Amino acid sequence: MPENIIAGIPVHFPFEPYDVQRAYMEKVIICLRDGTNGVLESPTGTGKTLSLLCSTLGWIRTRQSEVQLNMQKLQHDQQTQLTGAAGAGAAMGSEIAAVIGKSNNWGVPKVIYASRTHSQLTQAMRELKRTAYANMRAVVLGSRDQLCIHPDVMREQGNSNKVNMCKLKVHAKSCTFQLRVESKKDHPDFRGPSIMDIEDLVKVGQRLKMCPYFASKELVNSADITFMPYNYLLDPKARKANKIELSNAIVILDEGHNIEKICEESASVQIRSSDVAIAIEDVTHIMKIFTSSSDSQDTAGPDEPKDFTIDDLTLLKEMLLELEKAIDGVIVDNKADGATYPASYMYELLGKANFTHGNCATIVALLDKLVQYLMVASQHSMLRKGGSFMVLADLLNIVFANKGDIMSKVSCSFKVHAEIEESKQSQTNNKAQTGWLGKGNNNAASSASKTGRIINFWCFNPGFGMEQLLNTHVRSVILTSGTLAPLKPLIAELAIPVAQHLENPHIVNEAQVYVKIIGTGPDREQLISNYKNRDNPKYISSLGQTILNVSRIVPDGLLVFFPSYPMLNQCVDAWQASGLWADISSRKPIFLEPRGKDQFTSTMEEFYQAIRDSKGACFMAVCRGKVSEGLDFADRNGRAVIITGLPFPPLKDPKVILKRRYLETNRTRENQLLSGNEWYNLEATRAVNQAIGRVIRHRNDYGAILLCDARFQDASQVQQLSKWIRNHLGARPQSSPFGPIVRELRQFFKHAEQTIVQPVERAVEPVLHTICSKKEDQLTLAPITQIKREPGNTGTSKFQLASELAAKVEMANSIKTWTPADYANAAGRNAQSPKAPNPMDFMSRLNSNVTSIDFNADSGRDLVKIHKRERSSPTFHNESMGSKKRYRLINNSDMIKIEPSAPAATTSSRSSSSNNCSAISVAQSELKEAPESRADFLREVRSVINSDQFRSFGKALLAYKTGGDDSFETLMLLLLDVMGAPKLRYLLHGMRRYLKNEHKSEFDVRLASLEAAQL
Repeated sequence: MPENIIAGIPVHFPFEPYDVQRAYMEKVIICLRDGTNGVLESPTGTGKTLSLLCSTLGWIRTRQSEVQLNMQKLQHDQQTQLTGAAGAGAAMGSEIAAVIGKSNNWGVPKVIYASRTHSQLTQAMRELKRTAYANMRAVVLGSRDQLCIHPDVMREQGNSNKVNMCKLKVHAKSCTFQLRVESKKDHPDFRGPSIMDIEDLVKVGQRLKMCPYFASKELVNSADITFMPYNYLLDPKARKANKIELSNAIVILDEGHNIEKICEESASVQIRSSDVAIAIEDVTHIMKIFTSSSDSQDTAGPDEPKDFTIDDLTLLKEMLLELEKAIDGVIVDNKADGATYPASYMYELLGKANFTHGNCATIVALLDKLVQYLMVASQHSMLRKGGSFMVLADLLNIVFANKGDIMSKVSCSFKVHAEIEESKQSQTNNKAQTGWLGKGNNNAASSASKTGRIINFWCFNPGFGMEQLLNTHVRSVILTSGTLAPLKPLIAELAIPVAQHLENPHIVNEAQVYVKIIGTGPDREQLISNYKNRDNPKYISSLGQTILNVSRIVPDGLLVFFPSYPMLNQCVDAWQASGLWADISSRKPIFLEPRGKDQFTSTMEEFYQAIRDSKGACFMAVCRGKVSEGLDFADRNGRAVIITGLPFPPLKDPKVILKRRYLETNRTRENQLLSGNEWYNLEATRAVNQAIGRVIRHRNDYGAILLCDARFQDASQVQQLSKWIRNHLGARPQSSPFGPIVRELRQFFKHAEQTIVQPVERAVEPVLHTICSKKEDQLTLAPITQIKREPGNTGTSKFQLASELAAKVEMANSIKTWTPADYANAAGRNAQSPKAPNPMDFMSRLNSNVTSIDFNADSGRDLVKIHKRERSSPTFHNESMGSKKRYRLINNSDMIKIEPSAPAATTSSRSSSSNNCSAISVAQSELKEAPESRADFLREVRSVINSDQFRSFGKALLAYKTGGDDSFETLMLLLLDVMGAPKLRYLLHGMRRYLKNEHKSEFDVRLASLEAAQL
């Protein structure tokens, strides 16, 4: 790769860097060289991550070379001095080694690269693999949820339960995977690759039967760069648990536009009356077990760690009773708004129950022991797993992390906010179901008429968390993102010394970006999404007309961002009622951002597939949602973005009110903090900047940005937009009439399509990666009924890519005794509840009255299990078929299969040596069995038929679900055509379970006819 000298350091970059990339890398290197901090903004699409990695590792490699030369010189000097004094050589050898070790530790800093999510870290590691620094050692730290391969741990629901189950097994030395780390950590398969991301760690861990979670920590000391999420750095407890050494380290906080909020949340905590009440109940249960264990040692199950006494439990229960009494006594006059108290109130509240700085560590240790005890006991009884103890431990750790010498800062940075906790009404009048009741026989009755409290301990000073990070003696902190502007208030809030700051322009020219403020719609109705106007039918209609007209002009992908989910839902309802929704859908299929994470990946896949298969699609999402925070809508996937309003935080939210009040109280001319109103406006504009960044993703990309709210004309709002957007708006941005905007927009895209090189069709890596690595049974099919395929489009299907990659992984792991699928099945990762099928999964929509026969492998496949949902005959026997077509169950050596009864001549012909190729293929096919899981079945179908066939297959299935007998005939003809080949017969058999009961007999007849004809 070309070498560039930047700030005196040779940097290998994949290509000749642009000016903005050179400026960015120069700032990074200066920070590292001088040991100072930097706040650097570079728009999305300018190669920020690549520039950051290359400049940082280029400086590290130069420093390593300098240290190595110094070590060689030191050794040479020492050897020269020792010439003629051989007797002293041995004594000096250890001294030289010690000097070398110290120099390596302090001479070459470690790099810690932190981002918000693991998917962003994965993208950064993918960028690193493309560079000349791919041979440098890198590792990622992940959670047990991502790295653990122990089936018992992965069966646990919730990350906290998995953490505690893991701790329990490690403490008891019963985790064989963790025990193998010491013996396998130097294995070539583990030490070989320079860059180990989460997938690599899991694969190697499964191959070596070694815990990836604990093994990853073995790589940290030798790694040049370590990737981790923000909370591992900013949370002192997480830093300690992961043994992260920050002294003399270089800390890079990428995608840092939310760093203020993350710092505040890491120092905040909440506790409810119900949490304390459940903790009291759990302590009571443990005390009863202790009492009864004197008569029976096996009451709660074997092997519980009982490293606490009944006196410890008695004292803890007394403290919890006092704490519940104190919390219930908190006065909340206004039930709607709650009550606010100073930070000292939290210490007074805990002090009433004798929780203090002095005994905090002891109590937290006891709570951890109780959690471990309940984790074991819950496996033998219906006890809870200690979640309330964990909540209480988090409260004590955060509140008492602040020592006495900084209490003055705590008092102005924190507030206590109390709210009413509504108790749950039990239909069975069971006290245990009332939530916060159940503290004991003496107090339960008297508490029945009370309402609980929610006590929030909120931090409003992000500099509080950053200060704790700087106190670890880091060498440099580099905060970077595509949307940090304005920088001054950000630096003021974080309260860190910043020597270097940068606001980069974009690398695209004016012809590639069209930015306009649309203040009125086609009907000249003002577009303004403020609180007063959101219920105005004329406004909602005008906004819909605006989107409709834009959708007629914008090619391919159109993104529409709303201020909030309620606003999105309100517009969707109104447009569906008025017919606007149908009009927009006729131009571009519409996709809505799902709230649940299970449906998110499938919805994005559907959108990307619609772009590839049709003239475009429209994605409606929400600012601050998942779509606006980091997804790639490059090239055809996003040619325009519409911002329908300013996403202000809820004005009457208690946390928003207290944040504004904090800024007004602590603002001075010296600290340059924002006013409350300025912060409130900035919160909205930063979310807009982040949403806008989804469109222009690289140097040759182009797109339009339409700000459909008249308030964007205000100078205060414009100044808070990213610098490169302000440049496109001009010095005095004003909204234009809708007619001229339509003409200009049409001319913009026409000119761009003629002058800008159109991209080669490419696979969407982030979502494809998610599908291939996802271990849950959530694979779905795009809504093909809405997709129009362009003639001549022969691009590679994402389903083919996913299937090929899955096949490679399966082949690579086929030699193992325990395959990755075995781990996933043992952990329950691909078990989907039949009671709650994925609504985006077309197989689940077809599965309303099916799943009639289940061949149970647990008993050697010699039993037939009839599902209770099946109301028809439990076998394939059909009375209407007469004696010619009769079906029976045949018990093979390792399976039960279904085949038609045939005349003796046909049967003998199968076993004769004159069997033709077709008969052999049929026999081989029948040895295979279609996967029972819907997702596995889909994956199998995708892997054996081409993309056009699979698309037709899905379309026919969806039509069959909503259609009548004609749709069955269409489906049957397609199935016989696609799966009629002998080698695919097992899939055709497997399709029977997805048919309606009234069509199964006809399916059996067709199948028997096909088999008879081919035999």
